[in-house]
Amino acid sequence: MHISESPKLRPEIELLLTLADIKIDESHIEDCRTQLASHGRQFDWGFFVDQAARQRLLPLVARNVLHYGLHRSVQGPSLIPYHWLYAFAYHGNKNRNRSLGNEFGKVISALNAAGLRYAIRKGPILGERVYGDVGLRPISDLDIIVERSDTSTAGSVLGSLGYIQGKLTLDGERLEPFSRGTKAFWRLNMPVELPYQKICGSDGIETYIIDICSNIFQTRPDGAQFTGDLLKHRIQGPLCGEQGFTLAPEDEFLDLCANLHMKATALYYVTEGGDLDVLKFLDIALVCRRISEANAWPAVRQRAKELGVVESVYYALHHAALLYPNAVPTLELSALRPADCGYLDEYGAIEGKPQRWRQPFLQRLFDYRRTDEVEASSPIPRH
Repeated sequence: MHISESPKLRPEIELLLTLADIKIDESHIEDCRTQLASHGRQFDWGFFVDQAARQRLLPLVARNVLHYGLHRSVQGPSLIPYHWLYAFAYHGNKNRNRSLGNEFGKVISALNAAGLRYAIRKGPILGERVYGDVGLRPISDLDIIVERSDTSTAGSVLGSLGYIQGKLTLDGERLEPFSRGTKAFWRLNMPVELPYQKICGSDGIETYIIDICSNIFQTRPDGAQFTGDLLKHRIQGPLCGEQGFTLAPEDEFLDLCANLHMKATALYYVTEGGDLDVLKFLDIALVCRRISEANAWPAVRQRAKELGVVESVYYALHHAALLYPNAVPTLELSALRPADCGYLDEYGAIEGKPQRWRQPFLQRLFDYRRTDEVEASSPIPRH
């Protein structure tokens, strides 16, 4: 990876970003070996692992360390200490995702049997179809989009499989239903349902989590009006061992961009530190490459304009290009660029409380203390 117009980054971050891709040029691998041989002993490996985990890159980085043998040295000790940690991270994530896929396949089968009009989003689709190796990308839940009128039906399907809307108790023994107040607030103010969960207790999975959403364009107050049209264009194909429905390719990409934009700027995610991580931008970069290979950018541009999410798409592409410039076509950036780009450095606009970041993007991406800059508290009660 070559970072475009970046400030000087710590060597551990430089190494992390070089390894943050599913395919890496051999010349970059040789650069890694040279860097490790010369300065590896001075690296703060605790910081490296911490950032790999924070950026949700640890399984991918682990696979690349093992695949390219970066831990091996011709003489002396290993260039990367505790290399067994990387083997556990990659293979453990692969086993975990397989278990999740088995469970999510049962959910997809039940949704199909109920005749519900739905589409699966993000995680499993990216893991199976984009990354091409279920061990590379962490997956936490199954995201489902339905029209708002179908959320109760979807909930009933999940209930028949043993899911409830609740949170795990501290002892990990049972699920505790959300309070009546939390349910009422969520129903009135949120475009997503409270999460459905079922206890698992194996393969590093405490609970299976299912999220039901009726509006994927949350940066728009009227985003829910497009859900019916999105589902009208859905397609069916293999997913989690079943024939699952997903959004059309262009809509799937717009969903990724809109979700990234929302999480990067909504006060709830900013104050929780869940606003930024490199994995989100790698998702965008990998799909950008597929769009370029399919010559599908005109369709993406047209669909973004139809659905009124050009700003979200540009937000995602602009920031992804800072990390993966070769993946994002400059012509598409120019074609999608809004007249006013001031929003790129803002957060809180979704809640009507726009504020501007003081730190530049690449600096705050790797600074977990960025939440100290945010003075506003989350408008959403803890459940």
